[in-house]
Amino acid sequence: MRASSVLNFQQTAVANLRRPWQTFKDGQIWYGMTTRGSKRHPLTTKQGNKHYYKGTGSSGYGKLNKSGVYIVNWEKVRTYVVPADLHTTELKPLVSPNVPQIYQKFTGYSDGMKSPELAWKNIVDFVEYGENYNEQDLEESQYLEEFVNHDIQTAEQAENVEATQ
Repeated sequence: MRASSVLNFQQTAVANLRRPWQTFKDGQIWYGMTTRGSKRHPLTTKQGNKHYYKGTGSSGYGKLNKSGVYIVNWEKVRTYVVPADLHTTELKPLVSPNVPQIYQKFTGYSDGMKSPELAWKNIVDFVEYGENYNEQDLEESQYLEEFVNHDIQTAEQAENVEATQ
């Protein structure tokens, strides 16, 4: 094998082939393939022996009977007791109970929030104006967010004009 003119910042061609920064502890050269497996990946049930059972982190609080019905053992179900003096503590909720509820109204869309026309309009608005674009002022509208299909409204107005003529 002939050495190339560029030795990748190594002093000799042999040093370039050897890659001394990738050797095992015993000095054996490692060329990128190993049968020992990665040491830093989490252990799964495929790497363990035949008795290794990792589980899912969930608790077994019941079992299946021979008919396939899941029977809950209520002695194993976790119960959380609310402290008696919770209303007098200094703890605060993550969201204030005084935050106003936002109501949504869909005008002119066939299936409300699940309407494909609304989804397409939201995609077009996202591409044209950006991530958090919304021209409505929720405080001014009493926290009512309206989604109006202007295409259907203009078509209905045109039909009304034609009907009156």
